Amino acid sequence: MALTAFCNQLVRFFEELSTTFPDERDIKSGLEVIQGARKINPRMVLDMFYEHVAKDLFDAIMAGDVDTIVQYGKVKIHGTFNEMMPALAIFDKHWATLSSANQEAILKYLKVLVVLCEKARNA
Repeated sequence: MALTAFCNQLVRFFEELSTTFPDERDIKSGLEVIQGARKINPRMVLDMFYEHVAKDLFDAIMAGDVDTIVQYGKVKIHGTFNEMMPALAIFDKHWATLSSANQEAILKYLKVLVVLCEKARNA
């Protein structure tokens, strides 16, 4: 149940990002990969999110520490590409130009995702 909730929320997050940033092809590609992987192996999606986002950013996301999230994204983007990177790249590429409502919505999504990730991993 927690795994399904996590995967559904992650897909919704990428759908929202794709709508907000229609010119970002990496977001659309990430969404397609996540949707496909969710059908075949949802645990892999959870593990990927944990490994590339939640493990290192749980505290920063919960605190709304955008500076830490941006720095982490920059390091990860230049080091290793994975399907989670387009979401982190938003902090580097677009954060300063987003409305406060969009910034809050993204942070809320991330907070819900890291909490659901922990619940699914502990289930």
